[in-house]
Amino acid sequence: MNFNCNVNIVDAIMGAGKSQSIINHINASGEENKFLVITPYLDEVDRYKKYCPSKHFKAPKFEKNQTKLDDIKKMIDKGENIVSTHALFQKFDNELIDICRASNYTLVMDEVANVVDEYSLSKQDFTLLTNTYVDINHKTKQLIWKEKYKDYSGKFDNEKRLCELGSLVCYGDNLMVWLFPIETFNSFRNIYILTYRFDLQLQKYYYDYYRLPYTYLSVVGNSMDTYQLSAYDKNQNKPKYDYRKLIHICDLEKLNMIGDREHDLSKTWYFRNKGNSTMQVLKNNISNFFRHIRCDNSSDNIWTTFKDYKSLLKGKGYTRGYLPLNSRATNEYKKRTSVVYPVNRYLNPFVKNFFLTNNIDIDEDGYALSEMLQFIWRSAIRDGNEIWIYLPSVRMRGLLEQWISENSAI
Repeated sequence: MNFNCNVNIVDAIMGAGKSQSIINHINASGEENKFLVITPYLDEVDRYKKYCPSKHFKAPKFEKNQTKLDDIKKMIDKGENIVSTHALFQKFDNELIDICRASNYTLVMDEVANVVDEYSLSKQDFTLLTNTYVDINHKTKQLIWKEKYKDYSGKFDNEKRLCELGSLVCYGDNLMVWLFPIETFNSFRNIYILTYRFDLQLQKYYYDYYRLPYTYLSVVGNSMDTYQLSAYDKNQNKPKYDYRKLIHICDLEKLNMIGDREHDLSKTWYFRNKGNSTMQVLKNNISNFFRHIRCDNSSDNIWTTFKDYKSLLKGKGYTRGYLPLNSRATNEYKKRTSVVYPVNRYLNPFVKNFFLTNNIDIDEDGYALSEMLQFIWRSAIRDGNEIWIYLPSVRMRGLLEQWISENSAI
């Protein structure tokens, strides 16, 4: 596949000025440069509207008989500067991809996208689909919808749409993965992705799978007005703070013993223990940390877990501090000083094996660390203030302790 896009990874620790540097870059660009900015949350949409006044950023909206996807197509046709969310970006279709390709927009992504996942069909449906409606590319294993069924409508409507986007790939005898349409990225000439430790993230493995090249950039400057993009310099990623003095990890054996084994507190562990008293012990530990060890108000804390188990762990005095496990790119909680991260992160084994089968090297501990740091940096540590964290998984605690040791300013 030939790629026409110039992909730039703006890689710097959370709070280093990535968003402000791209805002300054946008403001310094000529009127002829058009931007599509994608952020995780609606509150960040307002930030680009506010700090790029000359660009007159607009957000797609619902109107009578019109979806947001319809609106963004009209906006690009008009040459508007657009800011929207990852949720809408995931819905791009072939028509919008073609419009973007013809319009010479620059794509800015605040944080990485969801680009790969397991795709499930029953064995019976998989057999019917592959024997009747699709061909399988012998080299790439991509599912291709047969031309003679182009007017098909029925139970495989979603599979037809995904095949037309090039998003379904066979893996094994009757398994599939969903891949974000690579042509969406290829429809932009310039792309900026703002993140930290891109080398540990699924989007990096996805780009490597497609052999899409990318270049790293750094952020220089020390204030809102001076932050700017620069050629990559690993020295620019040197820590500003001595995290050994700022991040206080709970070391109470009574609270931590629930995560003493390597795979404790993984998603499988939660599933196995959801119906027994172990979950109540974990809930009591979280409550104890917030209410008796930290003596917090609910406005001082954040916590998380796998979404299916939130109801089992929520409790009096801290429920409102819940944030989704994959929270990124929001400053809303940067005054919170108490953090509970009672999970042990692993890659989806199906996705992991898909990449390994395709000779893509992965770092599972690195992935777990990256995901954990993103969550922790929603808190007061973002601005160099002290935090206290309950991290009962022995594996995750070890990863964080090692990172702190290697990334603290001396």
